Amino acid sequence: MVGIAAIFTIVVILGSLIEIHAQSSGYRTATDTGYGALASRVVEASNQTGAELADLMDKAPQLPNQLLDGTAVPQTARAEIQQGLDRAMRSTAQQAYQADHSVPPTPTGDVSPRFTQVMADRASAVSGLRETIDQLLGMSPLPIAGAPSTSVPPSSAPLISIGQAASAMAAEGLLLQQADDSYQTLLADIRLHRIAVHLPRSVWVPAPVEAAALGSTRLGASASELSASAALAPFHRLVITAVGLTPPAVAAGDVGIVGDSCGDPHSLVPGPTPTVLPPTTSVAAAVTVTNCGTVTESGVSVTATLVPADPPGTAPPSAGSTGGRSRATVTVRSGGSVALSMSPLAVAAGHRFSLTIAVATPPGQADTTGSTQEYLLQISG
Repeated sequence: MVGIAAIFTIVVILGSLIEIHAQSSGYRTATDTGYGALASRVVEASNQTGAELADLMDKAPQLPNQLLDGTAVPQTARAEIQQGLDRAMRSTAQQAYQADHSVPPTPTGDVSPRFTQVMADRASAVSGLRETIDQLLGMSPLPIAGAPSTSVPPSSAPLISIGQAASAMAAEGLLLQQADDSYQTLLADIRLHRIAVHLPRSVWVPAPVEAAALGSTRLGASASELSASAALAPFHRLVITAVGLTPPAVAAGDVGIVGDSCGDPHSLVPGPTPTVLPPTTSVAAAVTVTNCGTVTESGVSVTATLVPADPPGTAPPSAGSTGGRSRATVTVRSGGSVALSMSPLAVAAGHRFSLTIAVATPPGQADTTGSTQEYLLQISG
């Protein structure tokens, strides 16, 4: 009887183990399938990012500077590269995050950590590529839409040589190739072990890798091509595009829009007829500075200078009402404008004043037209 009881117990235990195994197998299959569905969406997004970045790097050395359709706003080659690199970096960072947070539940074997590493390597390579190109061309990341504004000038990484950039970009291309190889090996192992994780094909550096835009060879060679591009060379152009006064003028004058933004900037020269302001003890200028160049300009000094300009023989204004100078500092990104209000300057009723608004141009700006504007003001008595 004891022997029969023992055999019965063994049979029950074995049956339970078989049932648990069967249930566990079904659970693993469901887990693997679910993980594959999540990971596939990450792969599809990664494929799109890779294709967009490859297209950008393929055409980057030939990008032109041009005006946006129907506007006088410049769309520069540098801005297009910045936008593309920033977009690729944000996308790959998000894809790496999504891959890392697709568990639990964890699929069979080491599928999850290996997949996560592929996405992390791509994100690392893209981040390094953007940093290298920024340092080669003297660019900086663009602000994120909707992010809080700041008065702190954007930091610029120190410039590097073409040789340094070529070496770094080749290394980043090699990391992308290795990520492709790791992904292909992962797919092969999934098929070999018949794991129920179904992932789409994903190749950022297609064969032949020597000709691929994101491969080590092409990326390394593109450093000198980017550096030699005339459209990517820094171009400095700051102009004053609008001036307003407080209090506003009561008679027609030249205060207002200046020229046609970047399309036709010019400097005003005051005529004999002044712009008339109502009786006031102070005048403040509101100034719009536009960056028509291809680089962000930091620490730009803008000044408003007000001095008496009465006809000869007129008694001077009283002490403390003879104008003065106010100054402000701004940062203006390429293709952007900044509006600022200058501090008020003391004036006297019944007198004329000459107002000069000036933006300090950077050392590389050859044409200073539009950087200074002058006005003749008459303060009503």
